Amino acid sequence: MRSSFPNQGRRRALATLAAFAATPAFASGSYPDRPIYLIVPNAPGGPADNLARDLAQELGKRLQQTVVVENAPGASGVIAAQKVLRSPADGYTLLFGTTTEVVVTPIAIPTAGYTSRDFTPVAEVGVTQMTLVARPGLGISNADQLAALARQKPRALTVGTTGNASLQAFATMALQRAGGIELLPVPYKGGAIVMNDLLGGQLDLAVVALPGALPYVRSGKLRMIGILSDKRAPAAPDLPTINESRSFKEVAVEIWAGLVGPSHLPPAVVDRLSQAVKEVLADKAFSERRTRNGDMPVPYAPPAQFGSFILSEEERFRSLATGLKLQ
Repeated sequence: MRSSFPNQGRRRALATLAAFAATPAFASGSYPDRPIYLIVPNAPGGPADNLARDLAQELGKRLQQTVVVENAPGASGVIAAQKVLRSPADGYTLLFGTTTEVVVTPIAIPTAGYTSRDFTPVAEVGVTQMTLVARPGLGISNADQLAALARQKPRALTVGTTGNASLQAFATMALQRAGGIELLPVPYKGGAIVMNDLLGGQLDLAVVALPGALPYVRSGKLRMIGILSDKRAPAAPDLPTINESRSFKEVAVEIWAGLVGPSHLPPAVVDRLSQAVKEVLADKAFSERRTRNGDMPVPYAPPAQFGSFILSEEERFRSLATGLKLQ
């Protein structure tokens, strides 16, 4: 029997069905059916890029689709974040987001044009611990000695950061508040320059990611004052956390990384990606590789739990921002 729709009505109905079929929610049953692009806000070759590429390869195996890493460094992560937020909410463009791009940058740079709430959380994938290290000539080797020296010489000890609005600057503020001390933050344009001046004796202290600090600590070129975490590093269980000292408590500034997408990512797509991440995190070989690289493996958490964690981090960093010179 032929349809009783008039021609105009038939065209309208067919157009509606076509539009529905093109929506991400309808297409999610076959997701993914083409390559996924993972946008990384860092240059190739660094710790974050290393983790992102390892993750992309493992996700590709489980999703049975190519996951392409695309580096988009610059502007404290704004370039990469905006690229993802302006992309279609179909699960084919995702952000390898860290503490910096998802939480710190929107707080520190109001012109970034987004907040952490604009992303759809998928899953956390790893943590890189931060450390406070000192030049050997400073004559201190632990956090209590640092606190004593800083109290004797307020704002005399220099600490290098990668800019006034960086994660390192927030970590420095957390250290000062926890220890009741005053340091002299010195902003730089990049981590490599910070490390060069610290090794050359032009800086007293620096906040550095553990993988970057560890070789220099092991060789004696730098002194480990403390890991900025409640937990010792799996890759360096002999090195103390700053919270094990008498002078500093509740200091935890870490570079967590996770997958996030643009707002309104379809729930079926989020679930597919999240379950794939769950399988990757349960893979022993993946965890062992990350530990060797200085990362701290994380347990799987559902998207809603990861989202709640991001909001709690936003609240914590907004509190730290009070009194920080962000420009």
